[in-house]
Amino acid sequence: MGVLIERNNIDGLKVYGQQQVDYTVSGVAHQGYDDAVRTAALKESEAIEAETQAYMDILSARQQKLSELGDALAILAKAVTSMKAKSQTSSDKSSEMAYDLQRAQSILSKYGISLSLTDNNTKVTREQATKAQNNCQYEMDNENNDLQQDMVTAQGLVSKRDNAFSMASKLVKKVHGTADLLINNL
Repeated sequence: MGVLIERNNIDGLKVYGQQQVDYTVSGVAHQGYDDAVRTAALKESEAIEAETQAYMDILSARQQKLSELGDALAILAKAVTSMKAKSQTSSDKSSEMAYDLQRAQSILSKYGISLSLTDNNTKVTREQATKAQNNCQYEMDNENNDLQQDMVTAQGLVSKRDNAFSMASKLVKKVHGTADLLINNL
């Protein structure tokens, strides 16, 4: 029978809306106390490492989303500043501006934000660009808040993992020290 790691929610303990968890380890029968604790500590640290990696993947995805939204926001800001009157549409006839607007529309639609383009998807009204700009900024603010919460959780997991590895390392040293002492006493 192998070592079984169980993830348990800690009732009533949430940090930034994230349920905190602890781990219990079973399946270390027929081992001495030190070996069982060392095995449990190593398995616990491996389980925490896997969860930490999952959070790192989430952080990476959030950072990618923020980067893309930032690009779209820059395009929208450029379009808005190029228009003087409130009802004016983007007047830049260059294919670069049209391409940028289409790119911004693609990014925004990916994250559920609408941007209506006119004239064969080459122009946008100031009102539409401003609305999309505000929605994009709101989404970025929310994503930044979520990113910060996930970073705190990831830091907690890293700390928990480091403590588990440290405990396992200390137990290995203790067992080694005990073995050395026994050998020296022979």
